Amino acid sequence: MQNRSRILLMVAIAAAVVALGLVFIRNLIDFPVYYAAGRSLISGRRDLYAPDFAAGQVMDYRYPPFFLLAFLPLWAMPYAVAAYTWYLLNVLLITGCIVVLRRMPGAKRLKTSAWSVSALAVAQYYVMALHYGNAHLIATFLLFAAFYFAFREKNLVGALAMSLAITIKLTPVLLLPYFGLKGKRRLLVLIGGLLIAVNLVPAAYFGFDENMELLKGWYHHVVADQEFHEINGPINLSLKGQLRRYFTRVDYTQRVDGDVQYPSINVASLTVEQTDTAWMVIGALAFASALALVWKTTRRNMRHRAEERHQALAEHGSKERRWLDACAPLEFGVMICVGLLVGPLTSKIYFIALIWPIVCMSNFAAHNPTRAGRFSHRALLLIAVINSVLPLLPGRSIQRLLLVLGVDFYVNCLVLAALTYALIESRLSVARLTAGPQMRDLSTSRTP
Repeated sequence: MQNRSRILLMVAIAAAVVALGLVFIRNLIDFPVYYAAGRSLISGRRDLYAPDFAAGQVMDYRYPPFFLLAFLPLWAMPYAVAAYTWYLLNVLLITGCIVVLRRMPGAKRLKTSAWSVSALAVAQYYVMALHYGNAHLIATFLLFAAFYFAFREKNLVGALAMSLAITIKLTPVLLLPYFGLKGKRRLLVLIGGLLIAVNLVPAAYFGFDENMELLKGWYHHVVADQEFHEINGPINLSLKGQLRRYFTRVDYTQRVDGDVQYPSINVASLTVEQTDTAWMVIGALAFASALALVWKTTRRNMRHRAEERHQALAEHGSKERRWLDACAPLEFGVMICVGLLVGPLTSKIYFIALIWPIVCMSNFAAHNPTRAGRFSHRALLLIAVINSVLPLLPGRSIQRLLLVLGVDFYVNCLVLAALTYALIESRLSVARLTAGPQMRDLSTSRTP
């Protein structure tokens, strides 16, 4: 009977996925841009970053040449077939993210209610990802896979996943210092080599010289000159965007596509240069603080003498290994949040990556009945309410106000605070656990 119920549930889920696909592909936003660029490519055009190569100056092609060639079979399909295939790929990527998260230490023991709350906390971002058909789902899955394989010493697979993630979306490059602090030097070398190799693959199609020119054009179009897309693209929900909206006069009438109905919320009239300077200073401090926290967590166990550590492992080895396994996902979650916070451009869809730190919060809260655990649990419930209720508020003007206020920015800050608290609590716990026998004897002798 139980097996029959599971089969019926799986059939129902499959039917829902098929039906929802027919709804989502009707109004995709980003995939039509990829498709238009792909059609231009197979028609013989090679000027990938020309304003009319894809769907216009605003909806232009903004990825390296590799991305367009990697999905070449899609561009040869009729649009409806290609769009539905892309949708199914995105569903598989979401499933892949969940599979990786379920292999996190302790995650398999999480109750259904904990998974449900976690799902509510990030559901709006995944609905948006399916609605847009954006490639960020690919990069997010590859980022999660890179961590999973790297910490199981499968460096080649992990490096390949990370190099592909960076190629598709440049922002995962912010996570590379984390792997350096964790002593993954071989992984970093492999990432560097594979990153070069992946981006040289299109030379087989374009030729070496033309491919290098295209990469140079991509860099100037996407990385060096972002001002046009910062004005005309999605609302920037990173620290940089928040500071600009709160402390400068943002002129939304400069948007060339007519999408100008955003309220001004600034409380000051500083220059863009001033707010960007503040972003760089605050962002650098936040990033350095996160790295320092990871470094302290990583190096804590290396401060004990080899003999003391050997005895501690003999007495508490399984507990310490569980801690080491549990802390690495927490650390990675902190770095994901910091990347979203300090990056130059964080659109709302980028917050699909919060599923990792959200599950970390749920996992920590379930297995740690401490003050930090209770804080994580309450923060998770609050986020689930915010991200379930606010998107349902009626009225386009209300939704646009919530967007420029940066509700998602504050959600990310709350997640970051909870994970930082959890990581500090875990670091203190392992310090007590692995204290050498002499230290324990000393503390005992001082006890009256």
